Amino acid sequence: MGEHALEPSVAGFYGLLVVERRLSERLDAELEATAGVSLSRLELLLHLHWKDGRRRMSELADDLVLSRGGATRLVARAEEAGLVRREIPPDDRRATYAVLTDAGRDAAERGFPVYVASVQRLFQDFVTDEEAQTLVRVWNRVLEGNGLACAPIAKAAAALPENAA
Repeated sequence: MGEHALEPSVAGFYGLLVVERRLSERLDAELEATAGVSLSRLELLLHLHWKDGRRRMSELADDLVLSRGGATRLVARAEEAGLVRREIPPDDRRATYAVLTDAGRDAAERGFPVYVASVQRLFQDFVTDEEAQTLVRVWNRVLEGNGLACAPIAKAAAALPENAA
């Protein structure tokens, strides 16, 4: 059974899991220490910030790296911290929106430069632009192939030059 661990497809997938876990933990710790915001909370705030500060909860949950239940809990904790508020529009009582507060906007703007610097140091310093483009294409293909498309990844893949494989 151990010989399968040497197969590129098995080792590649395992490597993906290890890189994701270890770099996420490090990035989360750096964000907390430097900007006072967790990685998951920053992701939430940035998704709101980049979409005019307001997103339908169901759409937001699809774009976050969390389950729908996890996204709901994350929004609830951010709401308790005063970073977002939830709104139910009077014309569609079935919809709930997460809305960025001024404090949430400040936290996003404080955390994003730390995020960018950390991603540079933890990832981009070791991966060429061509390799990063390949990863975007691969992750998009795997996600779409499994019926798990992620809008930010799909948009990044669509924006890549077509001639590069």
